[in-house]
Amino acid sequence: MKTQTNFFRLVFIATLIVPFNSCDKDDQDLISLSVSEKTLNFEDEYQIEATSNSTITYTVKNEYNAEVSETGLVTARFVGETNILLENAEDKKTFKVIVEPKYNLYPEPDVEFGDTKSSIIAQFGSDYTETTSAIGYTDYSSAAPIAMFTFDANNKLTGYAIMVKSSYSTILADFLLERYLIVSEQDGIYMFLNGLNTTTATMAIGLQLYNITYWMVMYIPNTSSTKSSKIKSTLAPNDFDELFKKMKE
Repeated sequence: MKTQTNFFRLVFIATLIVPFNSCDKDDQDLISLSVSEKTLNFEDEYQIEATSNSTITYTVKNEYNAEVSETGLVTARFVGETNILLENAEDKKTFKVIVEPKYNLYPEPDVEFGDTKSSIIAQFGSDYTETTSAIGYTDYSSAAPIAMFTFDANNKLTGYAIMVKSSYSTILADFLLERYLIVSEQDGIYMFLNGLNTTTATMAIGLQLYNITYWMVMYIPNTSSTKSSKIKSTLAPNDFDELFKKMKE
């Protein structure tokens, strides 16, 4: 009987030792992350401080906002947020990257292509100038006093433009470059995308010097027409010209 009791004790102790030993071994492979979130500006760098007894791999979810090296060096790209996954054979951790702008020259309209005309008016007010296919607002902001919105035959938003004072030229360039990828210049129009290529981008942004007083920043959907060589005719529709002239009368 005593022998059986001793045997039971040995088996019981063994069952306790094995899990604890296993935990100790797993702990050695866990990823230790000292900081799990970092706010950066465009083109800033930050080294993720992570340790583990096994090799850590780093993968960024959205390369438009940040890139990461094999050693965890983060380079901030365009304004926005993304996550970086740290992973080894036993563990996973997430590191959040927030890319904040340095320049807030004007508020970019919080709208979606396809929004109704009535929803735009509800957001921006009923004090507007109107043509058959567009509406425009004055006193939009101090640096960008005019905002214009164009619509299709069903009164759905097809594009919008912000008129920025030419005295803010340098800041305007920085404002756009920290938010969007510049892809070309043709006939005086600088073209930007909100993605790393024409496949992932949903919006094209055109910048042109409208006159001696204003830059025009145009926002339109990234369709097949914006990928063609006809950038100027696509990004400078007559609707904006007609409305702007009416607003200045």
